[in-house]
Amino acid sequence: MSERSVNFALFVFVIQRVTGALLALLLLIHLITIMYAVQGEISVSEIIGRVRGNIAWIIFYGVFIVTVVVHATIGLRNILTEMTSLNRRLIDLTVTLYAAFTLVLGAEAIKAIW
Repeated sequence: MSERSVNFALFVFVIQRVTGALLALLLLIHLITIMYAVQGEISVSEIIGRVRGNIAWIIFYGVFIVTVVVHATIGLRNILTEMTSLNRRLIDLTVTLYAAFTLVLGAEAIKAIW
C-alpha cells in the first residue's frame, strides 16, 4: 500500500468514527424531541408548524442529514470493498451516486419544512 492510500484509509477511518459519535448525540436529541412530541400528543401538523422557518431546527436536521450520509457512505464503501470483487473505481462511483442521491433527498425534506 502506498503512503497516500494509507493516509486516505486513516482519514476515512477517523471521519467514520467522528460521524458515528456525532450521530449518537444527534440521534439522542432527535429521539428526545420525538418522545416529547408523542407524550404531549402533538400532531404532525403542529410539529411542522413549530419547525417551519426555525433556523435552529433547519441547521440541526441539515447537520443530521450530512452526518448520516457521510457515515453511511463510508460504511457502504467498506462493505462493498470487503464483500465484493468489484473494481475500486466502480465502488467509488456507486457510493458517490448513493451519497449524492441521499443528500438530494435530505435537502428536499429540509426544503419541505423550510
